[in-house]
Amino acid sequence: MRTRRARMEDVEAIAGLIEHYAAEGLLLARSREEIRAGLDRFLIVIDGGKIAGCVALEGYGTGLAEIRSIAVDPAAHGKGLGARLLRAAMEEAQRRGYARVFAMTQTREFFLHHGFRTAERETLPEKIERDCRQCPHAAGCRLEAVATTVVMRQASLPAPSRKPVLPLLP
Repeated sequence: MRTRRARMEDVEAIAGLIEHYAAEGLLLARSREEIRAGLDRFLIVIDGGKIAGCVALEGYGTGLAEIRSIAVDPAAHGKGLGARLLRAAMEEAQRRGYARVFAMTQTREFFLHHGFRTAERETLPEKIERDCRQCPHAAGCRLEAVATTVVMRQASLPAPSRKPVLPLLP
């Protein structure tokens, strides 16, 4: 089992995973063109030699990103692949320098179990402006917002010098 960035040859498998959950009303549908255009945002997990899951990390300018299209092949449920994908997306968020990550979900408990907290939609005006205003499901939306802060790794600093610091002379 391994996780990697998505490649062009992964588009069909990613589309199939998203379509499965979109048909159940659990994910928003994404066209193959959308997937191709945002392929650099997708991570996949491979299990048993095939793509068993995907996740996208969508940036919203400086400091904010969204977990989107997290999907695991139903045949691979119970193996911890969703958690693995979420961890990989959070590591990617950290590498990209995002301070806060959110998701709009019907599976709030999954995210809460992984350190996210319930958030008010109003705290995510970037999401509302970009996607929610024109969404055909906006009036009856059942998605809940969850968010977390990305913990930045501590930079290792050199040990302070024991030499006294001399004042600068005028």
